[in-house]
Amino acid sequence: MTLQAAAVFCRVDQYSLFHKTTVTSFHLMEAFVLSFLVGCLSIGLLYLLWKHHPSYGGNPAAPAFPFVGSLPFVLLNRHRMYEWTSELFDRSTILTRKIKLVSSISYSTIDPQVVHHILKSKFDSYPKGPNFYPFFADLIGRGIFNCDGSLWRFQRKVASYVFTSASLRDFVVTIVNTEISGRLLPALDASQPHPAEVIDIQMLLTNCMFDITCQFTFGADPACLKSAKLSQPHVGNSVATDATRMGLGDDRRVDMINDVTEKISHSKVPDHIVQAFVCGFQDALQVTAERFLVPQFWWRIMKWLNIGSEKRLKDGLAAVENFTTFVIEQSKRERDTNRRDLLARFLNLPEVFPAAEDGTLQSDVCGDEQEGKSISDSFLRDILLSFILAGRDAVVSGVTFCLWLLCLHPRVEENVLGELRGIIEDRKFSNHEDVGDVDKVGTFTYEEVRKMNYLHAVLSESMRSYPPVPANVKFAAEDDSLPDGTQVFKGTRVSYNAFAMGRAARIWGTDCLEFQPERWLNEHGVFEPANPFKYPVFQAGPRICLGKDLAFIEMKLLMASLIWNFEFALQPGFKPRLSYGVIMLMVNGLLVTVKRRLR
Repeated sequence: MTLQAAAVFCRVDQYSLFHKTTVTSFHLMEAFVLSFLVGCLSIGLLYLLWKHHPSYGGNPAAPAFPFVGSLPFVLLNRHRMYEWTSELFDRSTILTRKIKLVSSISYSTIDPQVVHHILKSKFDSYPKGPNFYPFFADLIGRGIFNCDGSLWRFQRKVASYVFTSASLRDFVVTIVNTEISGRLLPALDASQPHPAEVIDIQMLLTNCMFDITCQFTFGADPACLKSAKLSQPHVGNSVATDATRMGLGDDRRVDMINDVTEKISHSKVPDHIVQAFVCGFQDALQVTAERFLVPQFWWRIMKWLNIGSEKRLKDGLAAVENFTTFVIEQSKRERDTNRRDLLARFLNLPEVFPAAEDGTLQSDVCGDEQEGKSISDSFLRDILLSFILAGRDAVVSGVTFCLWLLCLHPRVEENVLGELRGIIEDRKFSNHEDVGDVDKVGTFTYEEVRKMNYLHAVLSESMRSYPPVPANVKFAAEDDSLPDGTQVFKGTRVSYNAFAMGRAARIWGTDCLEFQPERWLNEHGVFEPANPFKYPVFQAGPRICLGKDLAFIEMKLLMASLIWNFEFALQPGFKPRLSYGVIMLMVNGLLVTVKRRLR
């Protein structure tokens, strides 16, 4: 073969190879495009099937996927869980939703009839259940908010006996007024030289309520709330000094301060124990709430390994245990019958109430027939810590959201001020003892609190939209059928969503998203409560909150004193981010500027 012929053959061979490669590439591209189109069509078809499937995307309760259920949507909306669940109810026609998370099935309702069913009609069939207990067991053990059956009935009976005392109510009013006039108002006054200074009023209220709740419960003052001008750590001298500085130093105020000082100064707890308790309780409460956000097996492993947040919980609980042991033992040694705090009242009961017939309380009651029986220290600790847990953050939540809403609704704030002006005018012309300069008054009496119908309506309206406890969970103890026909099997979780209930037009009317305190007043301007199963902010039925009236007293005293003495202004563009936990607070705090109200 000649060289010329070889060259021609080589060119022909190269062309043939190029042609084959081009054809192959074309077929591959054609196959890829075809596969892509088929894939898109398949995905679109699967989406349409999912979207309209009654158990998944077309589920009127909550959208879900096979196998994992609604878990992806829960994770996506974790930062706005309450708003998301409220939107789901708003978009559907049903009032009870079925929720599937992997293999777990639960029900959530906003139907007042279903709420009545699980909280009253079939109360024994819907306890808190064993699945709820482990989350709070380390912090409050078998306290009243973490137990069922005989344990719960025993504590409820004893607590009912204690909470119905008028002297306890008067003691609470005295403690709250002393904390307000001696610490809270001076702390806000301390910001006056810097009118542009931004403060977190929620944090101030948290410290204030922790002081109040500890004094009310243990008779010990942790003094968490101290303004920059409070130079002494103990309540007596600092309160008297600042009450005088604020124009509150008349004889009645001094008598009130001395009375509180006398009643709580008995508990001379070393400062390092008190401070460790304050920090430890905060850590323990935070970690306990975070347990609800992760699978139970995860935090159980961390607890077993003693690492991470569970180690912080263990350390915090050690400080809590140290404090409660010290205070209880000291109180038992002194046995001061003049004390009015809860610890003293439990210790000074004439005799412990009869224990349960099934023997559930045998380990929690000690003593013999001659000496009399008493509640064991560990059980008493669980009971008292439960009241601190419930009494602090619930009031803080109610007042914080109410202040925020008043900042957004000046008309309502002016109506509150009008009611307070009327009360102050009545005080001027009353025949009671002199109260000093009423224009500088820092606090109000219980009799005056009872006259605050409009403020009561404002707080109720605020908690309708932003309930301190936004949801509550029960477990079915037996197979049951709900009033709306929903079939519930034993062991299923059933909850009511108070947050969504307050925003449901089917329950509250078309103006449900408006802030209208007047909806709570009759034609004479007198407050009228709503059906508790329509408004389960304080629960309802046998478990209705025993401290409801005391909570309203505390909230009204705080709100009246704050609004009467100061003007609050929000930061531009401020919008609260709701926390997800047992008690709903503002994750970003309530940031405001404060100035003295001019009159």
